[in-house]
Amino acid sequence: MNKTKIEWCDSTLNPVVGCTYGCKYCYARKMNTRFKWIEDFSKPKFFPERLEQLKSKKPKIIFMNSMSDIADWEDEWILETFTAIDCNLRHRYLFLTKRIDSFVNKLLFNQTISDLAFSLHPFIFIGSSVDTQKQLDSNFYNANFYSIEPILEQISFDADRLEKAKWVIIGAETGNRKDKVVPKKEWIDTIVEDCNEIGIPVFMKDSLIPIIGEENMLREFPEELRR
Repeated sequence: MNKTKIEWCDSTLNPVVGCTYGCKYCYARKMNTRFKWIEDFSKPKFFPERLEQLKSKKPKIIFMNSMSDIADWEDEWILETFTAIDCNLRHRYLFLTKRIDSFVNKLLFNQTISDLAFSLHPFIFIGSSVDTQKQLDSNFYNANFYSIEPILEQISFDADRLEKAKWVIIGAETGNRKDKVVPKKEWIDTIVEDCNEIGIPVFMKDSLIPIIGEENMLREFPEELRR
């Protein structure tokens, strides 16, 4: 388990490395190119031995797939990971996917995983990673939380979309990509206003400081994840 610079969690643990989605701004692919954990990043690989690290006694908020998309995981990988989580309920576990519908459908078609996921509901949080309005609107299922990083355009939430959400994270694109998008302040303001209307906590990453100013930064956590 690694300490992390990701501000909204304590540690990262990646039992799976690799992603088939292929975002042009993907930092995980760049990291794999540098450290060569797996030969082909577009072919995810499972490292079940890493799950032993969940036995850490100090309670943590753990981001479980900073190097993958859980929608790509094989059923066996999900089952083994969720089983390990079931034995280590002192922590809180966060997962992200750009394909929330694919992941939910995977659960629906595997009763064993679905039942286990339901029993772990207070301890696991499945988030939807979106960067455009089209991507947000294309999802039929709502997520436990939303990570809008990087935000590439103005995005607006309706009440139905946020009805089951516990949290919204916002961040700007980092790095030096040629076509890097620098968000406008009003993009951030719109999301905050949508969340405030129904009381959804907002967490802003440090990458937004140059855009909105330190004095306007929100570092809110849902009740279930408050340190």
